[in-house]
Amino acid sequence: MLALAVVTSVPADSYLAPPTSNFLVLSNVAGQLRVLDSKGLVLERNLVYQPRIPLAALSPAQLQALLETKTAYDTLTAFGSVPGTNAQRAVVEHQLQQTWHQGHSLAERIQTRLEILEDLRDYNNEIALVPGSVAAAGQYAVNALAVNNRLTNRAATVVVAAARVEEVERYKAAGGANTERAARQAQENYRESAVRVDAASAQAMTANGQIAGANQQVADHLAKCAALSTRLASHGINVPSVAPFYPIPALTLQPEVNAERKAN
Repeated sequence: MLALAVVTSVPADSYLAPPTSNFLVLSNVAGQLRVLDSKGLVLERNLVYQPRIPLAALSPAQLQALLETKTAYDTLTAFGSVPGTNAQRAVVEHQLQQTWHQGHSLAERIQTRLEILEDLRDYNNEIALVPGSVAAAGQYAVNALAVNNRLTNRAATVVVAAARVEEVERYKAAGGANTERAARQAQENYRESAVRVDAASAQAMTANGQIAGANQQVADHLAKCAALSTRLASHGINVPSVAPFYPIPALTLQPEVNAERKAN
């Protein structure tokens, strides 16, 4: 048995209150709607989450009933974002309305809306991560400069110490007096310098790896933004694919969903 929470006999220009219940009855399962995304929906029954149900498995009547749940309505009609708005808000809302009306069926409209909203959230998340990765790369670069300078200085010290060893050895071979102590000291200085170079080399390798990692993170975030931009464009949603990026503002998308509810 299928329970439909549909408002009937509502004039087209009247206010339609948002749903307040999450209880959904389908042909073979009933429960509270807990999750709705592009992969389907999840119902909770007797404190147990039921297996995910793909949207494609729902009939038109069941999809209408889905719109009458609070979770589905909120998911399809609101997009939270960073505080404030910009001039793109009305543009994006209009584009989303257009894609909704272009859907050939309610299943297609809901599926496409969910996919777009998920991509918009991912797009905002990637944009938000870019400044932190750029800052980290800059900090690592400052640290690496100091580390690499230290490595250069210590490498120069090793060269000097090695030259001193050779000098003492030549003097010793030529029969120079009092060379044993000088030779031991020169060898000790060389060994200490070599140890310091090894340590500085390891530090430089770590520092340079941190720079490379942070730069790769920046590149990854930018690449994901570009990929998401391409995917959104395929749905008629236009967002920048290269810098300067802007976050998608908060959106309100009730009219098209309310119209769907009123029509049934």
